[in-house]
Amino acid sequence: MADFSFLKKYVLNEKEDNPSQWKHSFYSLQESEVLEAESRISRVFPGELRSFYLEIGYGFLCNQSKQGFNRLMDPMSVADFRLGEDIYEFDPDRELYDNVNSIIFFEVSEGTYLTMDLSQEEDNSDCKIYYFGKVIANNLEEFLRRMDTEPNYFI
Repeated sequence: MADFSFLKKYVLNEKEDNPSQWKHSFYSLQESEVLEAESRISRVFPGELRSFYLEIGYGFLCNQSKQGFNRLMDPMSVADFRLGEDIYEFDPDRELYDNVNSIIFFEVSEGTYLTMDLSQEEDNSDCKIYYFGKVIANNLEEFLRRMDTEPNYFI
């Protein structure tokens, strides 16, 4: 079972007005938002990602890093990308990630994403994390812990 408690202190409340000053910044989600995105893609999110969405939310890692966006995408953005909708409708980079056995979840920089390998998902929980076909973490928790200590370690 993944432990994301080390990131809870970075979940913003409505009164926070300058999240860029935080090491990381996350926005909480309602379960209904996760369910709606899952319905759109006709698939339940991988267990670890789903747990993260419900426990922490979505947002940005390594705000002080000047290397890219480091955005853990919200469920609706993941669905939009997978379905080629909204801002991703004409995105030529989608072709690089159009694989039924993987799902994007993290935007490194414009047009560059990390994927979770759905074909290796065990018990709807852990999926390896890939950066352009190279395994960079065995699961989401490992990836987040490494990013917490060494931003963009995989580049």
